[in-house]
Amino acid sequence: MSSTLPQPVATSGQSTAALPTRTGQILHTVGNLLLLIGVYVLLYAGGLQVQIEYNRLAARGDNALPAPHAVARPQSFSTGAVPAAFTAPVLEPPAWASNVWDGPTPPADAPFVSQVSRISIPAIGVDWKVVEVGWEIVTDPDGQQVAVWQVAEYAVGHHHGSANPGEGDNVVLAGHVGGYGMVFRDLYYVQPGDAITVYSGDEQYLYRVQEQLVLDEENVPDEQRIANAGYIQPTGTEMLTLVTCWPLEGPAQFSQRVIVRALPYAPTFAGDPADPANAVGPPSPWGVR
Repeated sequence: MSSTLPQPVATSGQSTAALPTRTGQILHTVGNLLLLIGVYVLLYAGGLQVQIEYNRLAARGDNALPAPHAVARPQSFSTGAVPAAFTAPVLEPPAWASNVWDGPTPPADAPFVSQVSRISIPAIGVDWKVVEVGWEIVTDPDGQQVAVWQVAEYAVGHHHGSANPGEGDNVVLAGHVGGYGMVFRDLYYVQPGDAITVYSGDEQYLYRVQEQLVLDEENVPDEQRIANAGYIQPTGTEMLTLVTCWPLEGPAQFSQRVIVRALPYAPTFAGDPADPANAVGPPSPWGVR
């Protein structure tokens, strides 16, 4: 008598036996993906840091590397007239600035081309390249269009439309106190009498600091901001004006502006003329070397 043996019946445990394997595969794939993302982030961050360090090096004035580009010009960048809201009264030259320039004045309609390439302030260890910067037109919360000056990220910026050294007017240079470049980090500590050398064209123009000011810029009346803007307006006399934000940190961070103003200076040297400490004797009104 033949009999049929019972066939094994699949149990619920057998039907789910493959689940741990599939779950493991999914976790393995996710883990690999996260690992790849981590590697990419590390490579990107490392490459970004390398680029930052290169830009800092390129911005130094003591090498021949090409200067870093200024901040990108937005579509609203203008090289012509700025809005009326930006207009500030022309600053009257202070008493100590009278009769310091008797050189030729370029024609009023001459196109502006920045000639400044480098600035050195030995007292605070500054030696940076200079690039031209312009302004961008922005709309404030009240709907008014105002012009905001750009600031170069790594180098010092020469304001478009301000004078070149030797043109008998206000040479305006601005730089970040913080950020990547921190080119004017120690501008606050400049003192009257400190020497500044500006490289323009094939010449080196010597200036001596006359005053350093700290001006409130935020949460002040419009009249004060307009008065502050006067320091970067034409002066009608040879002058160097340096601008940065202040303080570097704290609750009032960047709410003020440090303004340094300097006049042409031609010292008589005893020893190496490359060392401002060797300057002796009364200065003449202008120094070019």
